[in-house]
Amino acid sequence: MLRRRRAWFDWRFVKGESRRAYRLAFLLFWSLLLYFFCQRYVVTMGIVTDRSMLPALAPGNYVLVNKYIYHVSRPKRGDIAVIRPRVQGSEEYVKRVIGLPGETVLIRSGHVYIDGRRLVEPYVLSPTLPDAGPYRLGKEQYFVLGDNRPESDDSRFFGPVELKDLEGKISPRELFRFQ
Repeated sequence: MLRRRRAWFDWRFVKGESRRAYRLAFLLFWSLLLYFFCQRYVVTMGIVTDRSMLPALAPGNYVLVNKYIYHVSRPKRGDIAVIRPRVQGSEEYVKRVIGLPGETVLIRSGHVYIDGRRLVEPYVLSPTLPDAGPYRLGKEQYFVLGDNRPESDDSRFFGPVELKDLEGKISPRELFRFQ
């Protein structure tokens, strides 16, 4: 007896399927839900729009923002973070974490001092002006500065940021340049 091999997909069975629309709606609903969940809480893609992080991040660069990292670990000095300060509204900024909770940050003569010790910053091209501080950081507060200090609105102007205002972390290794 000769048997015909059944195809992986056969339209004959789709025509008579009465639940096809429900299955497609189910698949679409869960796909959209998963997409928005991942974008809100796991990882998202962004475009750098300002010059405050030059030379590390140039305007127009595409970056991946890891939004999950600060739920499992604390920010470290030198991390490039996406912040949304409550003072400025809903606008997001990309800044570098300089001061950690419990530290005192002082800016004098173009240099940043953490608890009285000068911070070595090889990523900064120009001196940090104007003089500011001292800022005593609270338990959940971080001091952030842009790498391009003359063109950066940062903690010198809107004060320390809370941990809940840190939206995510950008790693230069995850930088995509489509220019």
